[in-house]
Amino acid sequence: MLFLGLVLAAATALLCYAGYVFLIVDKREAAKEMEEPELFEELDMKEYFFELPEAVDTFEELRATNPSDKRTLPMALLNRAKADIPLIEQLEKDHPRMARLFNRGLLPNSVWEQLLDAEACMDTEVHDVQAEAEKLQKGWGQGVFGQAYQILRKEREQSAMQAQAQANAAVLSLEFTKLSGGVVKLFAEGRAVGQQTQMVLRGDCLQEEVAFKTEVFAELEVGTGDESKKFSCRVPELLLDKEQDKQWKQIGSDSTALRLQVKFVRRANNLHIGFGVADIRATIPLSGGSAAAGGGGSSAAAAGSR
Repeated sequence: MLFLGLVLAAATALLCYAGYVFLIVDKREAAKEMEEPELFEELDMKEYFFELPEAVDTFEELRATNPSDKRTLPMALLNRAKADIPLIEQLEKDHPRMARLFNRGLLPNSVWEQLLDAEACMDTEVHDVQAEAEKLQKGWGQGVFGQAYQILRKEREQSAMQAQAQANAAVLSLEFTKLSGGVVKLFAEGRAVGQQTQMVLRGDCLQEEVAFKTEVFAELEVGTGDESKKFSCRVPELLLDKEQDKQWKQIGSDSTALRLQVKFVRRANNLHIGFGVADIRATIPLSGGSAAAGGGGSSAAAAGSR
């Protein structure tokens, strides 16, 4: 009896431990799923939307009107395969996460069946493309999607590079307001602005002149669209030395806002003296934070003649 009691006690302890472990693992899995909001975007879904790309119809129409076209037809089929690839990738991404929801009873059976139908449709599409490729050129059926993927990968790389270039691009606008009220606007461009980054003055601004005493407002926009950031600074009175041919001035002194080092070159024409901008160096806050509303420093200090 004692032995049987010990066995029952051990079995009970193992069952309790197994239940505890299962509960802990289940809670961890639930917590993990809650950390992935996109996983639960499917919960309110009543349908799994899926349709083949327009490139399918384009190829079919071309084949119907020009069945013997040996030049345009292969390119149309390659474009069709290329358009299929993002859908294939999406299905590969959706299946495991939706399977997890379905197995936990969180995904309607109708939606799961629609996913399976979409996968079957995509399988048929892949086989059709391979068959058409084989008809156009023997042996191409096995390589058409590989070739399409190489083209798509290059396009994605170029797109990513362009997006990065746009994210790093910066446009600086400078407004010099004369005492008389006249305004001279200059624009310069740069990339990956950080500390003392050179800005290139636009060609149509090279001949512009500013007065020896002006108010200055500068604004730098980094990036484009919703991801863009703006930094600014304002100087109530910028005073240039009429006797110096070249001089550097600092515009803005607040480290949390835009700061500029600007090189001015004197231009004398009879009794008139004006100044052109020869070089601009921009500095934005190290944190790269949000735009400085209303501008930075309130004074302009000479950075010394060079």
